This record gives sequence, structure tokens and C-alpha cells, in this order.
Amino acid sequence: MSEANRSQQSFENPMFREIHKNTWLKKVSPNNTKKRRERLWVVFCVHDDTDAFLETYNDNKVAVFHKPEWHVSLNNVQHISPTICAHEQEYEFVLTLSNEVIRLAAPTWEEMLDWVESLKSKLFELRILSPKENVYTKLPEKTNLQLLSTRDPTSPLPPPPEVPPENLPGIEPSNNDPIINSNHIITYERRRSESQSSGTSQRTNNINESASAGVNISSQVFNFDHFNAAIETTSNSMNSVHYEHLFQMQPGPSTRNNHIMRLETDTTSRMLERSASCSPRILQPPPQPYKTLREQQVILLEKEMKHPTGVRLQLRRKDCINSIGFVDAFDAVWVCGWKQKENPMLYNALHIGDRLLNIEGINIKSASDAYRILQSHYCGLYVNIIVKRMPYGQVFVIHRESEGQSLGIVQENNTAVIETVETNSLAARYGLTAKTKSCDGTYFTNWVLTEINGRPLNLFFKKNQVRDRLNSVGRDISILVQPLDLIKQIKKQMKSLKNYKDYILQ
Repeated sequence: MSEANRSQQSFENPMFREIHKNTWLKKVSPNNTKKRRERLWVVFCVHDDTDAFLETYNDNKVAVFHKPEWHVSLNNVQHISPTICAHEQEYEFVLTLSNEVIRLAAPTWEEMLDWVESLKSKLFELRILSPKENVYTKLPEKTNLQLLSTRDPTSPLPPPPEVPPENLPGIEPSNNDPIINSNHIITYERRRSESQSSGTSQRTNNINESASAGVNISSQVFNFDHFNAAIETTSNSMNSVHYEHLFQMQPGPSTRNNHIMRLETDTTSRMLERSASCSPRILQPPPQPYKTLREQQVILLEKEMKHPTGVRLQLRRKDCINSIGFVDAFDAVWVCGWKQKENPMLYNALHIGDRLLNIEGINIKSASDAYRILQSHYCGLYVNIIVKRMPYGQVFVIHRESEGQSLGIVQENNTAVIETVETNSLAARYGLTAKTKSCDGTYFTNWVLTEINGRPLNLFFKKNQVRDRLNSVGRDISILVQPLDLIKQIKKQMKSLKNYKDYILQ
């Protein structure tokens, strides 16, 4: 089967299709650049995680049916290059294939770079393009040849020189002291070995007799006044020498030379192994603070909420059709609940207040669009959904000092609405404020509790559910709060859903 036939077959009969980017671009004719550039809906997709394609449509609405006006396989792409200078406010980028060149133009510089990075990163992942990495040769082969020793270890050492040299390396005599000029007193040099925990010092005092001085040797050696003067004079004439520790014992940044030294995990491990092999005391890494299960859950949720591009979910199609409640509010689509009894697994993937961004590569503008796409044949066995995890919410984990300690949260008529937070209370010390900005940013509004200890609350108030959850047993408690104006709109639009009570979470 030829390459073209195999590419055509993989394009027409994919098991599943994943869209990585789509937007309006202009296609430039490679033969005639002056030709009028047509505006097309360009889709970059991957079939069965192996074959990459570029597709164009005259209308973005018909892209759902996967019948493009033109398509090309990117499995033989050689390189992708962005433009440097814009041409008539259009930013071109080029895809060079083995048999043709594709030129596309984006309306902005950022859009062009986004396309280039998206194409490169996915093609690198598919190993179609080769990333610019260092190329290493194979390790040298081990040989059994033994190095010959330079000397016989049983032979005696050579005799010392009869007359010591006048100037030893590292010592600069001073011309100001006549005693030093006539009697070269060599100070000892301390050497620290890296292979020992306590450095060994070698001290050598060499005294060169001078016949013209006529001074008693014993008086010169044991005259500590002259000895101290020689050390001070020599140290003043030499540059300062600083001895540095091999390891930094205490954790934290080192201020040596005003540089911050950050040790990675692998570097620290190698240092510990070297220290363990040469020192009787084994250095241990600083203990990591213990994280409870509740804290780990909150940290993971905070990472999802702070992610700039959202969270990607892969759900079964049968769990999504007529099972998730979507509503319109503040020019966006929001998750208001799901059928908890029929689809309990959605509890692990969704939260009340999640903003719906994308389904199978198609940006969602309204709740009706979401329902229509989920029910169309465009979605396969699994559906890729991208949500912005509770963009207006905040999550806290609070540690009680004792069982039953009050959090300082005052509820409004025993509902989930937070009327106020007591000053210097436990919740206030952990960062919970009494008010927050509204979704449009024009005024301040109250917080609403939507989850306690990772479990969603009933948006339509269920007796003492909130109070009982807040007073639950245990010193650690996690709370999730969202603005009141957002929850009001979600509840209002939720009532317009058919059998909306089926989507209420408990």
C-alpha cells in the first residue's frame, strides 16, 4: 500500500480523532503570493494518536461533520518556521513537507506563535519532528588493560635535598623585617582533604641558617615574638585565602559570593552518597513537613484552579448525555450539577462552578451548544472536555486547635451564604474574608459555601446540612467558597432545566 493510500485510509476511517487547535486563518498560494488570500477555518487534529492532519473548512459549523474542503497529512513534515516581519498586517508561518510547502497567515503575532508552538510540540511528541537535543555518543567500552605503575611501591623514597630552597612556593618574604630576610621562617600550610570529615594539617618549619646572622638557632626557633611577627607580616603581604566547607550542613541558601546555590534532588543524593562513603557521619536531607490527606486534596485542587488554560477531562459519552447540567451566566457556560445517583463517577471530575470552555476542540458559547455537540455523532466513545476549574472560587484548609473549636463563620439564616467572618477568628487567620468582588468586578458581595470537606452542598438549602458539616468531627476541615452573585445566577438558570431537581447535589 502506498504512502498516499495509507494516509487517505487513516484519514477517512479513524477510531478516534483529537483536535489540538482550530481557528480562522488565511491560506497563501505558494505559486502566486499576490493572489487573493481566502479566509478558512483551519483544524489541526491527530487520528488514533499516530497520524497528524491539517484540515480546512469554509465554515466552522460544518467542521463537526469531519468533511473538509482540503486536508493534508503532516507525517512527512520537515520543519515549521514563523515569519520575522509582518506583511500587510498578516503573520505567515510555513510548513515544509517532503513534497510541498504550506503557507498560512494569522491575524496577530501571538496567534502565529501559538500555532507554531502547538504544531511543533505535538509533532515532537509523535516523533515526526526531531527536537533540538544534545546528541551523545555511546559510552566507552571497558578494557581489561591495567595501568602500569610509575614507580616500584617497595622502593625507598628519594632523599631530601641537602640545602632547602630559599623561597618555597606560596611564601613571599617581606623586605621590611631584617630578621625575616636573614632567617626565612616558613609558616605551616593547612590542607583539608575532601575525603576526610576532619581535615588533617601538616606543619613544616624549615629554618635556613645564615652564617652572617650569627644568631643561635634554638633562640630563633623558640622565639615566639619573632615567629608571630613573621606570620603577621607574611599574612599581610599575601592575598587573603578563604577555606570553604565542602557541604552546607544547614538547609537554606548559601551567601557565598552573594550567589544563591540551589541543589536539586539528584545533586543532593550524589553528595550524600559521597559523604556516606568517606565520613562516619551520614548527612540526612532536611525532613519534609507532613501533609495530611485533606491538605493534599486542597493542594491538588488549588493547582487545578490556578492552571491558566484549564483542566482537560476525558469522560465516557454515555456519562455526559442528559447527565450534566449546564447553564448560561455572565456570558459563559457553567456546570450547575449532575445526576449523582446514575453517574457517581462524575463526582471525581466536576465541581459546581466549573466553567465549560471546550468540547472535542470546539469552543462552547452557550449551554445549548454543549448539549447539541454531546448528542451529535461527532463525539466518540470518550469525550474530551476542557473546563476552567471554579475561576471565581477559593479553597481553604483550616486546622482547629481543639475539637469543636468555632471557625468564626456566621451563616445567613442558617444557609450556605456567609453573612460575615468574625475578626481574629480561626477562619479569618487562615485568609477567609467577609466579602469578595462580584464576577463583573463592580461591587463587593458575600461568599457562599459550595463544598465542605470535598463534598458538594445543596444549592437550594437543606435544613441544617451546612451547620452539621461545619461542626463535623475532626480538627482539619476544608471549605470551598464562591461569590454569591455567581451562585444566584446558576440557581436561577438551573430552574429552567427540565427535571432540574435531578441535578441537585447533596
